[in-house]
Amino acid sequence: MQKRVLLSGATGLIGGELMLILAARGIQSTAVVRARDSAGARERLLERLQKSVLWKPEFADKVGAEAGDIEAPNFGLSPAVIQAADVILHSAASTSFKPDAGVYPINIKAAENFAGILKTLKPSQRGFFVGTAAVTTEPRGVITEDMPFAGYANDYIRSKRDAEKLLRATGVPFVSLRPGIVLSRGIDDAKLARNMLWSIPVMAELGEVPLEPLAKLDFAPVDFIAGAFAEMLLKNDLAHDCYHVSTGEASMTFQALAEELTLTMPGIKKLIMRGRDYVPVPKFARQRWMFASLQPYLPFLTADAVFSNARLRAEIGTIADAPPPISYLGEMLGTFSLSDAVKQMYTP
Repeated sequence: MQKRVLLSGATGLIGGELMLILAARGIQSTAVVRARDSAGARERLLERLQKSVLWKPEFADKVGAEAGDIEAPNFGLSPAVIQAADVILHSAASTSFKPDAGVYPINIKAAENFAGILKTLKPSQRGFFVGTAAVTTEPRGVITEDMPFAGYANDYIRSKRDAEKLLRATGVPFVSLRPGIVLSRGIDDAKLARNMLWSIPVMAELGEVPLEPLAKLDFAPVDFIAGAFAEMLLKNDLAHDCYHVSTGEASMTFQALAEELTLTMPGIKKLIMRGRDYVPVPKFARQRWMFASLQPYLPFLTADAVFSNARLRAEIGTIADAPPPISYLGEMLGTFSLSDAVKQMYTP
């Protein structure tokens, strides 16, 4: 019997691609979408899905939408909708790194409501929660899923830590999937394309920045992340209840990344990495604004954490091998200008 998947977050980055990958495999999935009614929910969902290179018109019959709200009990869904699913994935989240964005109460409230859903599931149903690998960024080096939460924490990362604690405290089984940095390859959305990547041209424009040349950064394209999610959701048995969905030990250093980008982004040559303890002294107002906008991200970018994906490889084999950045990163950076990046840095 084919599994039926219910998920939140389908109008965002990962969830939409996941629905399309499931549809390509003949799997029916239903999204919880904030809208007045089911018609409005479906309209919002299709608008997001049609931005993806994975979209095919025939997938319309494999994707459904229910009006709901992750901040409402049971996500605003009827018991019948929840009980009709074999797999329930909670992926929706407020993801801003800005300190005044209010992400913490939103994400914790959603986790509380997901906990309520988990408590209603039958033994045959399975729950999955999308966290972030950044819940643990210390000690530096290779991080495994069984290490305690530690390291840098803004409101977003703190919300993910506390959400996992809250869900584990219920005693109800679920699986946590923790991606690293996710890039929007294959989605025709300018804002998503600049997400996180805006920092690269901004840092190149600044010139001297507090980065470690040999520090590693774990990032991967969304189609890879969603494909790994699909494999995990459809497996009947999993050995663990927490997995990094990441580039893992194959993560690149900043120095290697800069060298690869030289041909497609000549401005990267201006980037001088002075080490994480370097404190720039911007001379002009524009530079001060740029450096101030980078502040919430720099501890995250300089964590030098490699999120081991050994567990993931043991479950899904070579599907856990992320594509090399040279195959897509230059093209993604070419979709927006420095001016676009500067605009994004004010509302990242």
